[in-house]
Amino acid sequence: MNRGDCFAKADAALKEKVAKNRDAEAQRVEKLYQQIPRLRQIEDALKDNISKFAVFAFSGNKSEDAFNEFRKRSLDLQKERSEILIKAGLPQNAHERRFYCEKCKDVGYTEEGNCECFKRELSKQMLEISNLSAAYREKTFANFDLSYYKNPVDKEKMELTLGYAKRYVKNFKSNKENLLFMGRSGSGKTYLSCAIGIALAEQGNYVCYVSAQDMISEFEAEKFGKGEKTIDTRRYYDADLLIIDDLGSEFSSQFAESVIYNVVNSRLNSGKPMIISTNYRPSELSGAYHERIVSRLLNEFLTPIFADVDVRELKKLRR
Repeated sequence: MNRGDCFAKADAALKEKVAKNRDAEAQRVEKLYQQIPRLRQIEDALKDNISKFAVFAFSGNKSEDAFNEFRKRSLDLQKERSEILIKAGLPQNAHERRFYCEKCKDVGYTEEGNCECFKRELSKQMLEISNLSAAYREKTFANFDLSYYKNPVDKEKMELTLGYAKRYVKNFKSNKENLLFMGRSGSGKTYLSCAIGIALAEQGNYVCYVSAQDMISEFEAEKFGKGEKTIDTRRYYDADLLIIDDLGSEFSSQFAESVIYNVVNSRLNSGKPMIISTNYRPSELSGAYHERIVSRLLNEFLTPIFADVDVRELKKLRR
């Protein structure tokens, strides 16, 4: 599924909710009319008055008395309806069918662009294709727990890195930087990668999260025909943000290195940002990958600082 599919599914989902709301509202109003029949009579009389006024207006008749009569009848009917609703303890618009989204009147967009109701549906679809599984969706900025960093220096480092990650999301459309998260296992690299990815997907961005090994395995299956299902590796090039987790854990081979180089280089050339996390230090990268990969990682990516704390281990101790 690609971005276009997400828009189509979001549109279909919104239309389904609008239709369900329309049916529910029709039933509610019908029930109201059954409880207070006079309200239906007033509604029918108002419609009849409007129809007759339209005929009058198009006939060319400019009689002021006739015009005032139409106006008086409409106002009298509306006044009677208002009195009935007040007496019944109901709001003045109880007879009106309510929109699913009052802001856009159920069309899905406003003068400013896509409405919030459509954006909510789109964010759900974008999150589905991001590959951020349900297990990762608790990894949000709101859930990031700084209390694990007892050392003041470590805590300050992570406060700065957390703040940077939030600004990265806020400024994503205007400042699409590449990030290289380096640090020990359990230091929060995957967590913040996911938090950024979830926040951007919820904004309607096309985010693709994948481990280095899984990405390489897909390219292998595509090239060598392993597996029966259709493999689509285009998302690694097309996504607004590609998150490659755990670089260095993949099985080392010439093919794996060529995949990493091609994906990284292609996205750099097209200006599409990446977040790559690794347990390697800069010196260790040089020993693991070809210079052309290392050069791009160290020179084209920003490297926020992570505290040397294994939060994963600390969480186990708290349980």
